[in-house]
Amino acid sequence: MPQKNVNADSCVVLPLSGDMDVSGFDCGDADLNDFLQTDALKNQKEWFSVTKVLFLDDTLAGYFTIVADTLHKGRVAEPDAVSGYPYQKYPAVKLARLAVDLRFQHRGIGSVLMEEFFDAAYSCVEGDGGRFLTVDAVPSARTFYERFGFRAVSSLADEETVPMYLDFYKFYLLSLEIFESRSV
Repeated sequence: MPQKNVNADSCVVLPLSGDMDVSGFDCGDADLNDFLQTDALKNQKEWFSVTKVLFLDDTLAGYFTIVADTLHKGRVAEPDAVSGYPYQKYPAVKLARLAVDLRFQHRGIGSVLMEEFFDAAYSCVEGDGGRFLTVDAVPSARTFYERFGFRAVSSLADEETVPMYLDFYKFYLLSLEIFESRSV
């Protein structure tokens, strides 16, 4: 019997810390497991990235890692280009990793992690700027990111990853419109 989606209110998302046991995490991808268990905390301490972990009923269910990035103007589709922007690269925030433990997959944890990523990205943008969000998606996850509005940079797609972006400013404005229309 399929398990039902989790309630986002029952999830707790925290920055990764040294006192958290991440050794039992298994998302089915050895590279993503190894990153969390071996590199994430070190990278965070050295200011390369920030990793946030999601707990459901005191069990580590997923994580994401966020880093600063840039997006070359030539990789942005015409409708998303920012007229008059004087530099060759747009500032961006990258979703560097996102993984859900096998025990919790297909229960909505990925969507909860994306909501948390958007919140974290907004905090970055609010303080430092960053018009776009980027991700290098594995091909099997492409439709997942498209559901959140990401577009593929088709000219850069290869067998291993599909570079994608989202105009976060337009996404934010649209979100405000939707929220305001629902509260009327």
